[in-house]
Amino acid sequence: MINVTNPVIIDQEYCPWNQCSKQTPSKVKISKVSFNNIRGTSTTKEGMILVCSSGVPCEEVKLANINLRFQGTPATATCKNIKPQVFGNVPICTP
Repeated sequence: MINVTNPVIIDQEYCPWNQCSKQTPSKVKISKVSFNNIRGTSTTKEGMILVCSSGVPCEEVKLANINLRFQGTPATATCKNIKPQVFGNVPICTP
């Protein structure tokens, strides 16, 4: 990937134009997702966003060998309501 805005993303709090309520969590279950061997550059410091529903957290999400950079430094990762399985080099998730 080269200069991608959101290289790795799951966002169950997405609410375009404030037309929904973030008070009510998504009821969609996300599971058995893999992100493998992803490398490149992000146009934002936050290269990986994994924000899952508080009502039905993501399960069985595997992250393996993810190397994303932002302006020459490692991109950051935000994770919420998820406990990913990590293999190899992957950005450290912060809540």
